[in-house]
Amino acid sequence: MSHRLAIALLLTLTNLVITMPLQATPLKDHLWKNRVIIAFSASGKEPERLALQKQMEEKACAFTDSNLVHMDLLQGSDDFDEMSQQFSVSSTGFQLLLLGKDGGVKLRSSTASSEDIFSLIDTMPMRRREMRDDQC
Repeated sequence: MSHRLAIALLLTLTNLVITMPLQATPLKDHLWKNRVIIAFSASGKEPERLALQKQMEEKACAFTDSNLVHMDLLQGSDDFDEMSQQFSVSSTGFQLLLLGKDGGVKLRSSTASSEDIFSLIDTMPMRRREMRDDQC
């Protein structure tokens, strides 16, 4: 087997392993279309959850330009239980995950900082191409 073929096969298999868990979840509709912020909260009154919601309202245009979709999951819901298990997230407190368009976890954080999220996204190759068409 040629070196190039072996590398191509390895990359294809790696991509399947990374994205396969997403095929059976609510995330499958966003694969290769959106970046997804998943906020796991033990309660609706988690300060970090409320801070994230406020930041999203204040920077709505930037969130839209970055192709971000937000999933707000509260402990006790079926989606919370399924996805917290899938992503190995604790059921206490607050946990934020940023998933890239490829479905891979790009950020895990116990704080909600839009600056951190946008700084990371803006380093991604797909995002750099998208920035040419930003509306904000």
